Amino acid sequence: MHDEDEMDLSGLYWTPPGEMQREDAHKNLLEAIAGRRPDQVKLFSASAFEIPSAFPAGFFDVAIDMATHEACGVYRAYRDHNDYATKPEWFSSKLKDTDEIFSEVYNRLIKSGFFDWYFQGKRPEEPVDQGATSHGR
Repeated sequence: MHDEDEMDLSGLYWTPPGEMQREDAHKNLLEAIAGRRPDQVKLFSASAFEIPSAFPAGFFDVAIDMATHEACGVYRAYRDHNDYATKPEWFSSKLKDTDEIFSEVYNRLIKSGFFDWYFQGKRPEEPVDQGATSHGR
């Protein structure tokens, strides 16, 4: 058992991923899957929450191309009536389950420094699309 002083109580956690319909996807994710066969791409979404407060932080939306064994994802948050989302980056999803793919998206964003703005209470910078979509959650 870990001592509470040793545990990392920062960052985000997310709900188990559920399948998502195309009409609910952010335009950044839709642009990333354009040109891929719709019957081979599955979309998933999970709600993200802050650790340890459990405050709702946003969503992780992921596309998995079952034929090419590639995946990409976006972090998405609603701020000031805008639907912000990162730009997706494709990576190999071979031998990864859905939870591991969500972790990969999160870890890539952490390594890029993307979440630094969030935990400092600022507005997102690049690589975030500042435009709103017509789809709400």
